[in-house]
Amino acid sequence: MNKSVIVIFDDSTYSKYKNLQNYVDHKPTFKQLLNSIDNKILKLKNNYKFGNLVPKKYLTKDVVKKYRTNKIFRINLIGYWRLLYTLKSNEDKIIVFILDIIDHNEYNKIFRYRKK
Repeated sequence: MNKSVIVIFDDSTYSKYKNLQNYVDHKPTFKQLLNSIDNKILKLKNNYKFGNLVPKKYLTKDVVKKYRTNKIFRINLIGYWRLLYTLKSNEDKIIVFILDIIDHNEYNKIFRYRKK
């Protein structure tokens, strides 16, 4: 039996997503980002393992506390933005829980990536 996949946003991330929708008419880059997010959500519905697992060495205590999980997947979006998500499951469905939508600089800051 195949489990159904549903996508749910964290409340603050959903607010970011809705704000993007409000600005798409004013900035083409926001429209591109929104289209990229929507496209990746469709891909996640078809393959919930679409993203890459963030390596454990980047999951500090602060990151785990912020996102309330130690299993975070990332998907690259247009313009070096990232979509972060985790997975939850029960008997009949898999939940893709979208944790955050962040730009490249914020991503590097949160996960403490260093420039080489």
